[in-house]
Amino acid sequence: MHLAPRLALQRLAVTVVLLALVLGGPAAVLAGSEGAAPAVPAAQTNPITLAARAGFDGYYKDTRWVPMRITVANDGPDASGTLQVSLARNNAAELIIARPVELPTQSRREIFLYIPTEGFVSKLQVNLVDNKQTDLAPPAVVRMVQVGSTDLLYGVLAGSGTAYNVLKDVDPLSGQSFVAELELADLPPVSMAWQSLDVLVLSDVDTGAFTPEQRASLAGWVASGGRLLVAGGPTWQKTAAGLADVLPLLPNGTVTLTDLAPLANFAAAGVPAGASVAATGTLTPDAVVLASAGDTPLVVARRSGFGQVVYLASDPAFDPLSGWDGLEGLFRNILTGTSERPSWAGGLRSWYSARDALNALPGLSYPSTLQICGFLGIYLIAVGPLNYLVLRRLKRRELAWVTIPGIVLLFSLGAYLTGYQLRGANAILHRLAIVQVWPEAEYAQVDGMVGLFSPQRANFDLTFPAGYLVRPMPVDSFSGPAADYTVYQADSSGINDVRMEVGAVEPFVAQARIVPPRFESDLVLEVTNTGMRVHGSVTNHSRLALTNVVLLGPGGSQSLGDLGPNETLQVTMPLNNSRAIPASSNNVLPAVANPASVMTQPYYPPSTYDTTIDDILGGSAYYNDRAEYRRFQLLSSVIDSSTGSVRDAGLYLVGWTDDSPIEVDVVGRKFSTEDKTVYFINLRPVLELSEGAVAIPPGLMTWMSISSNQSVSGTPYDMSLYQSVDFVLRFMPAQVVSFNKVQKLILNLESYGLTGLTGVDVQLWDFTEGLWVTQSALRWGSTEIKAPARFVGPSGEIQARVANTGQLQITIERLDFTIVAGR
Repeated sequence: MHLAPRLALQRLAVTVVLLALVLGGPAAVLAGSEGAAPAVPAAQTNPITLAARAGFDGYYKDTRWVPMRITVANDGPDASGTLQVSLARNNAAELIIARPVELPTQSRREIFLYIPTEGFVSKLQVNLVDNKQTDLAPPAVVRMVQVGSTDLLYGVLAGSGTAYNVLKDVDPLSGQSFVAELELADLPPVSMAWQSLDVLVLSDVDTGAFTPEQRASLAGWVASGGRLLVAGGPTWQKTAAGLADVLPLLPNGTVTLTDLAPLANFAAAGVPAGASVAATGTLTPDAVVLASAGDTPLVVARRSGFGQVVYLASDPAFDPLSGWDGLEGLFRNILTGTSERPSWAGGLRSWYSARDALNALPGLSYPSTLQICGFLGIYLIAVGPLNYLVLRRLKRRELAWVTIPGIVLLFSLGAYLTGYQLRGANAILHRLAIVQVWPEAEYAQVDGMVGLFSPQRANFDLTFPAGYLVRPMPVDSFSGPAADYTVYQADSSGINDVRMEVGAVEPFVAQARIVPPRFESDLVLEVTNTGMRVHGSVTNHSRLALTNVVLLGPGGSQSLGDLGPNETLQVTMPLNNSRAIPASSNNVLPAVANPASVMTQPYYPPSTYDTTIDDILGGSAYYNDRAEYRRFQLLSSVIDSSTGSVRDAGLYLVGWTDDSPIEVDVVGRKFSTEDKTVYFINLRPVLELSEGAVAIPPGLMTWMSISSNQSVSGTPYDMSLYQSVDFVLRFMPAQVVSFNKVQKLILNLESYGLTGLTGVDVQLWDFTEGLWVTQSALRWGSTEIKAPARFVGPSGEIQARVANTGQLQITIERLDFTIVAGR
C-alpha cells in the first residue's frame, strides 16, 4: 500500500476516535469495541421505594402502640431486606423495631409495624436495610403529633371528611379534640394498635372492603371501650356492608323524612330545612333508640363490652344535615356519658407498679435478718472460740495460721453454694397477666408482663407466637438506665440478645387476644326501698380453676371463695352504699336548649380513695408478704385507687390462677416459670324492678359538674354550700338503658340525719320547655318529683341546679336521683 493512502486512513481513524471521545466519552468507544452495556446515568431512580403513614393521621398517645403502615415497591430485580424504625429511650438507649421483608421483582407490599413510644416523638423514620445495614431505598419520614391522655382523638373515615370538621369543637371536659382523616387501609389488623383512637366515624365508605382482621380488630377495639359512629343515609348499603356483627340497626332500605323535629330536639337545636334520606331496618335485641321520628329510629345505640356503637339513620355528610348548625349538639348528646369504663379497661398504666410486681419473684427473696445474723454468729464462733479450743486441745495453736484462712474459705464457699442453690441453675420466666373477659365477645384481652431472671451472666433470645405485641417495659426516673433492644415483628415476635447480669430481672410487656373463657350468669340487680342487691348464680364453663374469687358491684363487694371448672356459685350481695360515680375526664358536655344557662369550667374528677384493690385482696398487709405484695402491685399497675371511680357501675367477677395465658420461649435454654394471672369477668345482670319496668338507681349513674360559677365545683356528696353559692350537676345512666316512659323520678336529698324543710333551692331542667323549674318545699329524705318525664332527657339525663339562698352554710351529704321507667 502507498504511504499517502495509509496516512489518510490513519488520520481518518484518529478523527473518528476523537469525535467519539467528544460525543460519547471513553465508555462509548469501549462499548463499541468490546460490546459492553451502556453506562448507567448517575441520577438513575432507585428501583425500591418506601412510603409510610403512622398513628392516626400522625396523631398518637404516649406509651400506646402506634400503627405504622409501610408501602414498599420494587421495580428492580428480586431483593430482600429488613424494615427498621429506631426510637430513643431514656439515657440515650435505642429501641429498634424490625421486620424482614422479601421483595420479588415488580412487587408492591403493604406492611404494618407496631411502634411502642416512650415519651415525646416528633417524627418516625423507617429504613429498609440489607444485612450490612446499608440502605436499599431512601428512608420514609412521618411527622407525629402527641395527643394527651385526657384528649379526644376522633378518626373520620368518610367520603366527605369536611362534614365532620365540627368534631373539633366537641372537646372533652378537661382536654382538647383532634380529628384524624383516615383511609381504609390505615385501620390496623391488631386491635391493641387502636388504643390511641377514642371515636371512629364511618360515613359513605365501603366497609365491605374491610379485611377479616380489620373487622375483628374493630370489634375488639369497641369491646375495650371504643366508640363507633356509623352513618346511614343514601349510601347506607356500602357503609353497613362489613358491619353486620356490630350495628344496633341492620339497614335494609330507606325512607324520606320531611319532619326532622325529633332529631332537632335530641340535638337541642333548630330544625334542619329540607327532607332527609334515612336508613331503615331491623333493630337488634339489645339496641336502644335515643331519638326517632314516629316508627323510624334516627339515633340508635348498642353496648358492646366497655364500648358503644351508635347508628345515625341520616348521614350528616348529605343535605339537609351538612352545614346544619345542630351538628355539634347532635354529636355532643351522642357522645356525652358513653365513655364510662373501669380503670383496668385501659390496660397497663403504672410501669413503676408493674416493675415492682415482676421483681417480687417468689423464691428469690433475700434471707431474713435472723438468718444472716445466725450465719454470722456461727462463723464468728467457728473462727474464734471454737477454733481456739480445738487447737488448744490438740496443743497445736500455731496451726491457727492455717485453720483461720481455711475456715474463712470454707464459709465463703458455703455461702456461695447456698446462694447459687437459692438462685438455681436455669433461667426463670416470671409471667404476670391481667385478662379481661366480656359477655359474648369473641376474644379476651391480655395485658401481660414477663420478667426474665438469670442466675448467671448470659445472653438470651425470647420468642412469642403470632398475635403478640411485645416491647421492653418503658423506663422512668425510678427504673434506672434503659438498655438497647431490637424487637422483631413478623409471623412471630421476638427479642434477641437480651444481656442479663447475675440475679437481675429484665421486664417486658406482652399483649395479645386469646379465646375467652366462658362464664354464664343469671344475676338480677334488684332495687328496693333501702337500696340495691344482686342475687342469682354464676357458672364457670371454662377449664380455669379460679381462687380467691370476689364479686365487685357499685357500692359493694363479696368474697365467694373458689370457682372450679363447671362449678356454680350462688350469689346474694347487698349494694346499700352505692353512689353515682364522677364522669371520666374525657367525657364531653351535653348540648342543651338554652346554652347560656349551663356554662362549663375545667372539670377534673374528684380525687377520693377507692377500695377496689382492698375489696379484691381482702385488705391484707401487702408489704409484709411477698406473694401478697406481688398481687397488690399487679393490680396497682392497672388500677388508680385515687380516682374514686375505679370500677364504674358495672358488675365484675374477679379471680386468680397460677397459670399464664402468655406463651413465650427462651430459645435454646432450659427455663422454669412462675405465673400469676387475675381475670376480670364482666357480668350483665338484669336491671328489672318489676315486669315492664326498669330502675336506674344512683349507683348506676354518673355525674359531672357543669356550673358557670368559677368559685366552686359542685359535687353531689359531702358538699359544703355557702350562702349565695350555686352549682349545676348533670346525672346520666352509666350505660344507655332502653325505656319508653318515665314513671317516677325520686330526688334523694340528705344531710347527716336532718329532717324537715331543707332550705336548699333545687331547680330541675325541663327538657320539654327548655327552662329551669324550682322544686318547692323540699324536705330532707326522698321526694317523688311531679311530672317526672319533663325532667328526664332522651338518654336518661337529669340536670339539677342547687343553691343556698339563705343560710350561712348548708352541708349536703347526698343529692342524687332514682329513675323508674317503663319499657
